[in-house]
Amino acid sequence: MTVIDALAALLASPLLTAAELHDDPEAVRARFGLTEEDLALLAGVPDAAYARVARDVAAKYSRVVAQAMPDTVDEVTERHRGVLEDYLAATVRLPHPDDPVGSVRAAESFLRHVAGRLPAGLVEFGRFELERLRLSRDEIASDAARYWHETGARQLRELGETWIEHGVPVVPATVLVASYGHDVTAREAPAHIPDVPVTVALQRVWREPVRAFRLEPGTRDLLALCDGTRTARRAAAEAGAPPAQAGAVLLALARAGLLVPRGGPDG
Repeated sequence: MTVIDALAALLASPLLTAAELHDDPEAVRARFGLTEEDLALLAGVPDAAYARVARDVAAKYSRVVAQAMPDTVDEVTERHRGVLEDYLAATVRLPHPDDPVGSVRAAESFLRHVAGRLPAGLVEFGRFELERLRLSRDEIASDAARYWHETGARQLRELGETWIEHGVPVVPATVLVASYGHDVTAREAPAHIPDVPVTVALQRVWREPVRAFRLEPGTRDLLALCDGTRTARRAAAEAGAPPAQAGAVLLALARAGLLVPRGGPDG
C-alpha cells in the first residue's frame, strides 16, 4: 500500500480516521507501508480539512445512490437522515461511482445496510425503484421494446379467436413481474406505504419511462402460466379465468404489451 491508499482511507472510507492517525501514527505507518515523510505529510493536514473533504465525498456518494433510487433517498433524507449518515460514515466508496453499474451497486449496498434500520415498506420501495432502473438499462429489454414499437401494431392486428385458441403467448423481455410485501404503488409512496402485499408488472417501453402496473392475483397467475408452453386458452383455463372472460383478458394483456405471440419481441 502507499500514501495514496492511506489518503483514500482517510477521505473515502471508515478504514482510517484522523484521530487514529494522531493517536497511533506508528500503527498507521506500518499498516500502509508509509515512510516517515509520508506519515508527516498526512499528519500535517488539519483535521478540519479531512473532515470537510470527507463530508463532500459522502455527499457525492449519496447522490450516486440517489441516481438509482431518487424517491427513496429523498424520503430517507427527510425522515431518517441519521440512518443515511450512518451508512455514509460506515461505507467504503466504490470505484467509478458515476458509471451506471456503480449507482446500482451503491443502491444495493445501501439497501443491505438499512434492512432492519428503516421501515420495511420503505426498503421495499427502494427495491422497486432499483428494479425499475435495472429494467430501463437492460439491453435485451431495450432491444425488445424497440422491436415491439416497430412491429407491435401489426402483431396486434393479427390477434383474435384463432390466437386465443391455438396461439402461444409469452411474457416478453420488456416485462418484469415482481412481488412486494408492501404496496409500493400507493399514491402516497414512499411517505406512506401500506402493509399490503402487491405484485407489479414493470414494463420497458421504447423511449419512455418504465411503466408499472399493479396486478390482481388472477392476472398475476395468468402471466406466470404464459411461459411459451401453453396455448392462450389453456393458460387461461389453468389460471381459473371464466371462459366467457378469458379471451377479453388475454387480448387486453396483449394490447397492453404484457403478453406477445411467441416469436414476438424476445422470441
